[in-house]
Amino acid sequence: MQAPFQNTQIDLDLIPTQADISYTMMKKSYLSYGLFFSFIFWLVIIVLALVAKYAMDIDLPQLLDRALWPVLIVSMMATMAYSYFSYFKEGYALRDKDVIYKEGLFWRSTATIPFSRIQHCEVKEGAMQRLFGLASLHIYTAGGSSSDIDIPGLSPTRANELKQLVLTKINTEKEEEIKSEEEE
Repeated sequence: MQAPFQNTQIDLDLIPTQADISYTMMKKSYLSYGLFFSFIFWLVIIVLALVAKYAMDIDLPQLLDRALWPVLIVSMMATMAYSYFSYFKEGYALRDKDVIYKEGLFWRSTATIPFSRIQHCEVKEGAMQRLFGLASLHIYTAGGSSSDIDIPGLSPTRANELKQLVLTKINTEKEEEIKSEEEE
């Protein structure tokens, strides 16, 4: 006999808030990494502008020539300020059933992936990341690349610890699923 259908209303006051989640920040050298790349990007742009102006003898209208340098300097400072302040808005948390990653200074996003949806994960370390002692944990889901998350700014040790924890949780979830199917 099948139980009657029930659709009980959820008390919204009992739902945990985002403030209840304690996020772990990225490694401090991740801030230096972001600032370094912002600086290098704009340094290259400024050098290219100088080469275009003096070595290639490109004449710009006087108004554009006067406006170009302040615009480049302000853009460089704004990008570096964005890198600095966005560092404090990134974080991750692991709970019993899922992984959460948040990011964004102006356009904020929070991704929550249940362990039951994770296919696999890997630790990535680029050459520049290694110079700053950083790695990232990439978590792949069944939903494809749009639902994957990449947690940057971790120490290699922490990234590998998180990878092992996620893999353990995935196996535990699968074992629990198999047990519940066998009991039915």
